[in-house]
Amino acid sequence: MSQNEAAAHTRPINFPSEAFPAYPGLTVHAPEQWVALAAVGLPLALAREVPSGQFRPNILVTITRFGVDFSFDQARKLLDAKLKKLPRYKETERVAEPFLTGEGMHLVGRFTAAKGEIIRQRVSIAVINRGYVFDVVEITATSALVSGDNVEAEITEILASLSVTL
Repeated sequence: MSQNEAAAHTRPINFPSEAFPAYPGLTVHAPEQWVALAAVGLPLALAREVPSGQFRPNILVTITRFGVDFSFDQARKLLDAKLKKLPRYKETERVAEPFLTGEGMHLVGRFTAAKGEIIRQRVSIAVINRGYVFDVVEITATSALVSGDNVEAEITEILASLSVTL
């Protein structure tokens, strides 16, 4: 069979495509003191500029793709296992509600950092059904307890601005 004959009996299989959808696009709007962390290798990451030596508040977003048999309950269990590994983690709030076009959950908690500093953490997950696959979008916002209410207000504003494009 010639190369031309072989080409006539093939079809392209692409990414992105209906069978292999592109990863969701994400957008946030952040105050000027927050900068993009492009070099960390995540789909979206930003941090607040702070004086040297202080904990740097940050927001990190990951996207993980799972097969058609994945469920929101599995995503919840994976998140719970990850949080359980944090030193002296204490959850203070948990709300399950739709988020970013999928099933979702928001958690608030705190843990102790290496220097004994109390760290606040908000984690939200969305499990987005993409047909043949599920995309789990996880947003983690972290700040030191001593950062104060202004930083928490900024984080709340940034998280509220998060949008997804499918």
